[in-house]
Amino acid sequence: MRTAIVAVFVAAAVGVVSTQEKGGDDRTGPYDVVQGWPQPLAFAQRGYIWGSTGGIFAESPDRIFIANRGELKLPATLPPGFTGFWGSFGEQATTPTPEFRNCIVIVNRDGKATESWTQWDYLFEDGRGPHSVLISPYDPDHNVWLVDDIHHQIFKFSNDGKRLLMVLGTRDEPGNDGTHFKRPTDIAWLPDGTFFVSDGYGNTRVAKFDKDGKFIKMWGTRGTVPSQFNTPHSITIDRNRRVYVSDRANNRIQVFDENGTYLDAFPNIQQPYHIRISDDQFLWVFSGPLDKMLKYDLQGRLLYAWGTHGTVPGLFWAVHEFSADTDGNLYTAEVFGGRSQKFHARPTADPAHMYRPQPLTSKSSTPALTALTPPKNQFTNVGGGTNFSGTWTLASAEPQAPAGRGRGAAGGGIAGPYADSIFAPAPAAITLTQTNNQLSFETAGKTARYTLDTALTEAPPGDVLALKTRAHWDGASLHLHYKQGMNWGRDVLGLSGGRLTITRDLESGGQSTTRVLTYSKTS
Repeated sequence: MRTAIVAVFVAAAVGVVSTQEKGGDDRTGPYDVVQGWPQPLAFAQRGYIWGSTGGIFAESPDRIFIANRGELKLPATLPPGFTGFWGSFGEQATTPTPEFRNCIVIVNRDGKATESWTQWDYLFEDGRGPHSVLISPYDPDHNVWLVDDIHHQIFKFSNDGKRLLMVLGTRDEPGNDGTHFKRPTDIAWLPDGTFFVSDGYGNTRVAKFDKDGKFIKMWGTRGTVPSQFNTPHSITIDRNRRVYVSDRANNRIQVFDENGTYLDAFPNIQQPYHIRISDDQFLWVFSGPLDKMLKYDLQGRLLYAWGTHGTVPGLFWAVHEFSADTDGNLYTAEVFGGRSQKFHARPTADPAHMYRPQPLTSKSSTPALTALTPPKNQFTNVGGGTNFSGTWTLASAEPQAPAGRGRGAAGGGIAGPYADSIFAPAPAAITLTQTNNQLSFETAGKTARYTLDTALTEAPPGDVLALKTRAHWDGASLHLHYKQGMNWGRDVLGLSGGRLTITRDLESGGQSTTRVLTYSKTS
């Protein structure tokens, strides 16, 4: 009898060993990457490829939305090892300046582009493209939401892309109230349609809205104590209506009730780029610096992790958003790698190691939609008449500006040919010349020219790297908007008591600063 029992155990052991794979390093976790997915962007202009990929959302296994940050022009000679995506050059896909075509693309299960909502590309012009793409799990119409951080706006579209249903935020006018954002990042919903916005790179808050987009409340300030944020970059909600916020630059996730009362924090999570609650109520996180998927229970205990940095298929370079479909396929969008990827679950994979999202509500056959008139990328002049001419010397900057070039968080992350001049955090001296309907802004040997009729000025015209300027009046204040490459700025000019005040907002990539500059007139 004893011999028979031993034989059974030996046979069982041999059976287990025989089904296990030999070798391997588990670099793609419970998944295998789908080679050649997505296919080259057939809609792209000849000589251009997919740009930095801000977001991805799988509505179904055969309809996957990709938030594409425009197209990137290929060099004349492609180096060995080029895989069809910008990251294989060894350069971040956010470095070159894109051309804003095919910003909202839908691909099928094979990665073939089947739709491109080119009618909405103009919304992202002179920005950096869509930051994320989402569908509320509770919406029977499967309306599609796009977050545009640089232009400080959120758009809601019909599922077929034919109608724009809602616009939140004011284009190119940052703020911290119910009608303005400063670089929003993500959205999460309650079952009744109430939604929350993480806002964002510039602001440090969560904003709450009702289902119709009416502002309800907000919470959060800049800092490191509970209920303070430093780049709230993603947001998600569990079945108990607890709100989880990715506090990215503070390397933690904070937990609140739906009214903003602080409940908990999960520390020591390196820059959580994207977070989602799975259908089985676990918290899934992508860590940017680690290039790993992390699974936590809702008490913040780490349960599982996988992922490896790299640009070959199956590895990661800065996943900005992830999604999954009802077949268990995982999708990732890389901002630095400049690609999206699809992963199949391995047949032998542990289901506990796979992310499965909350399923979408069944789609209605008769959506009730009221379309908006498509907006125009225009400013409106209100007021005017103040003359800002003169040579001005910096008297104070609040907060103080960093020494040297404007790079880094304190300087707005600015690089490029105007980093020490037009985009400097606090120019030491400026000369403003205002005549009739024109104004020039000169500092450190560089000049930005504006017309005061809201029209766009480009120098040199038609160049993707041109210095682009626009201006408009808001009462006695003059708003100057300027952009070059992947750098953006806005100055709000005002005169009081013989002093010039400039509120300067600088934006570049993941950096955002606001500084109040005061100048004394010298001539």
